Amino acid sequence: MFRTLVTLVVLILPLAARAETVDLLFEPPAVETASVCDQRLSDEDLIAKWKGADPAAIGETDIGLIKRDFRRLMELGPQQWFDLVSAVEAQFQTLDPDYSDVNMLIDRIELLLAAGRVAQVQKEGLVEQLAEMDLSQTPRAQNLLAGYFLRGVGIPRDQQRGEDLLLAAAFGGSADAILALVERQVSGDAVAGWTVPPDLSVTMAFGALVGKLDPLICDRVNRIAREYMSGQIVTRDPLLAERWYRFSADLGDAVSAWKVAEMHLHAEDIDKDNEVLVHYLTAASDAGLPYAQVTLARLKADGALVPRDLETAEATYRMAGQNWASGAASHVLFLQAQARRNPTWKPRYLKALQALAARPDAPAWSLIAMSDQVLSEDGRWAGEAEALALLERAVAMGELAALDKTAAMKFRLARTPNEFYAVMDKLMQAVVSEGEVDPMLQLSSAFICRSPNAPQVAEADYWARVAESTSSVAVDLTPRQLSALAARPDPLAEAELQTQALTGRVTAIAQYLYLLDLRQAPAETIAFWQSYARRFPGVTTAQAALAIKAADTLRKREAALDLFRQAIRLGEISAGTQFAEALLEENYVTPESQVEALAILLPLAERGSGDAMAMLPLADPDQFPDLAAVHDRFAAVIEARGDFDALLLALPLIRDRTIYADFVNRAAAITACTFDEALRLTDAVGRAGDRALLERWLGISDYLARGDGAALADLADVFSRYATDADQPRILAYYEAARSAGSRVAIHRLLNIYARRSSPQYDPKISAQLFIDLVQVSAPEDLPSTLTRLRGATPEIRAVAYRSIDEAALFLTAAESGNPVAMREYALILRKRAETSAEVLSSTDWLRKAAEAGELAAMVDLAEALVFGIGVQPSRDEALAWLEKAADLGSQDAAQRLRSLKLSLEVGQ
Repeated sequence: MFRTLVTLVVLILPLAARAETVDLLFEPPAVETASVCDQRLSDEDLIAKWKGADPAAIGETDIGLIKRDFRRLMELGPQQWFDLVSAVEAQFQTLDPDYSDVNMLIDRIELLLAAGRVAQVQKEGLVEQLAEMDLSQTPRAQNLLAGYFLRGVGIPRDQQRGEDLLLAAAFGGSADAILALVERQVSGDAVAGWTVPPDLSVTMAFGALVGKLDPLICDRVNRIAREYMSGQIVTRDPLLAERWYRFSADLGDAVSAWKVAEMHLHAEDIDKDNEVLVHYLTAASDAGLPYAQVTLARLKADGALVPRDLETAEATYRMAGQNWASGAASHVLFLQAQARRNPTWKPRYLKALQALAARPDAPAWSLIAMSDQVLSEDGRWAGEAEALALLERAVAMGELAALDKTAAMKFRLARTPNEFYAVMDKLMQAVVSEGEVDPMLQLSSAFICRSPNAPQVAEADYWARVAESTSSVAVDLTPRQLSALAARPDPLAEAELQTQALTGRVTAIAQYLYLLDLRQAPAETIAFWQSYARRFPGVTTAQAALAIKAADTLRKREAALDLFRQAIRLGEISAGTQFAEALLEENYVTPESQVEALAILLPLAERGSGDAMAMLPLADPDQFPDLAAVHDRFAAVIEARGDFDALLLALPLIRDRTIYADFVNRAAAITACTFDEALRLTDAVGRAGDRALLERWLGISDYLARGDGAALADLADVFSRYATDADQPRILAYYEAARSAGSRVAIHRLLNIYARRSSPQYDPKISAQLFIDLVQVSAPEDLPSTLTRLRGATPEIRAVAYRSIDEAALFLTAAESGNPVAMREYALILRKRAETSAEVLSSTDWLRKAAEAGELAAMVDLAEALVFGIGVQPSRDEALAWLEKAADLGSQDAAQRLRSLKLSLEVGQ
């Protein structure tokens, strides 16, 4: 079968006098395509082949192929494979009686050198032994020994003897020796005695590498391809290298087939030929190369260069992953992408993910994904132990995202300061080594909410400052603020919003799309952002939430609800509770909306959503008359998978104090440690009658309020629900602090204390100042309610307050801002004070504006003015029209006046 290849096409070009490389076109021979080469195994298959092999009973008999395997094994793990390789090589003369002592000694030296045991080579004098042997008929041995002498490996360096051996090996036909001599020639360091022209020398070496058509020919000719790719000896020629790789691939070498495909894929050195690419990529894939299989599967999945075929792509990915971790990972990622588009793929995705995570070499991201899946399926608490084990493996790989996830689990179990600081130390190490923001925030939150001695203010402040210095504040604009931005552009604010949208923050994307719509941006701009938004689950929910806030008509409200429905169809988890809340909103709830909300809430409650559970009495009061009934139904669910809100729902209803304490620890471990969540936990332990925890979480909430007036007022409100008489000074202090920070709510609460004549603390002077403060902190739209409350105050309070408050001016300010109640009030003040007909006309004009803005009382007042011609030409017809409109909108006063006016008209007729 074996024969010498004699047909070589060689084109020798003129060589420049001082050329750095040899200009030589050495073409592959024309041979019939056949599977000649022994197929090289993948690393995984090679390891599987030799793992646990018995040196005395190996299946392979071709020593050349065995040695090729061993060279790769020693590259993969020299210490791991040394003993096996050594034991098998000791059997070579048994396998082949003609295997010489020279070869045995060379194998021993090369093995020790590959294992980094140079000292042992020198100690045993192995190179000296080789130098004493007759190597005249062994050019390979001469070349290796030359290298030892030239480099001083295992024997004192001897330049002359090394060069003499190199010449002998070259004259004996060693391709390696010839190429080494040519490399010395072209670098200007020629070895004396070698006078063969470089081009002819390379031709001789390459010819020797081609040699005969045997199973190792591909290994040899790939050396030619590599030389043309590297350009160290011959002039770099990627096209010729590609032809040599094709030659090797056509003889059955899968790695060369992959190399051809890879060169065409990248198309950096050659022109891309898709037909060639697909042909050789398929060959490499069919031969079982996993990286080729992954690449081919990706092309099939994308429909690039080959017809799109997801099933075939999945099968190819699966084959790639059988013995290659990266292939298995690619398989999982492919299935994950398909499952997101089509839920029917999810079982295959979960099965593949589970198999990948079970591998000892599983990537960290797969362990995190598997832990998330365990928690999703088994429950946050029931699946915690299994999820933690997976995450610990990822942490051991240095994955900070896993460390962040384990923190909440470990903090829950930390009962003592020592246990707490053991968790903290790992987070601190992550911050010090990586400077990541998330662990910094974890540290701050831990000292505030999770420490056995929380809140630890000094430590929390330190880490909060560090985190703030490296993070950005999320932009969160209301519909009103976005409308103002659309009307009065602010380049800096818009740039910040756009930046956060481009980072994938879903609420920012929704807000930016809302802004573009308000601004009537070009269609192509809106189309771009809509396309971009589809990449991020949750954007539709954020758009719906924004739309429901902005809805000022029933039509807009229904459009917002439809957006929520769309988000649910898209599988956006957060849409459910927000949609149900909108359906159950007071003034809009109907039996139909209750049914729709219940259908959404029950599955979410089964998944442990406390938000969903809390709304069930609104959706179905017969089945769930109160939260106790909800708890009775979902107690087991809360135990297994209850989220923060579900735990809070359960706390006041739990009678077993051991379970109660565990639930408190769970809530503390998973809270986001925001003021809102801390205050809700304060309220829950207050309802449970736990004074000690009430004090602790009051302190935490106080810290998280950070002096914000609205937060301090809310804190005082919660505290007052569970306070004793002795607590009243503290509550009053909270309200006073909130007042100083500009809280309208706090001022109203203080007015309840100081402005009621029946109150023991009634004080007109303090009350008057409170009203003055209230006016100062009120936005124009809030002024009417403020001034209305002042009108209801006692005469003593009004007398003092009106010295500093110009009621008419304030109503005018509110009226000019568009407040219809203020428009009417200002109109009535003008009419009462009017001394000229112009002032009367002005008062009626304001009544008309208020009526047109939808103020029912103003419609009645305007009708009265039209009847009697007060500041307007009399018109009973128009008066009737306004009364009918007000009556239709629910005004009983308008309905009564309408009947009276119609009756008087009939009597008059």
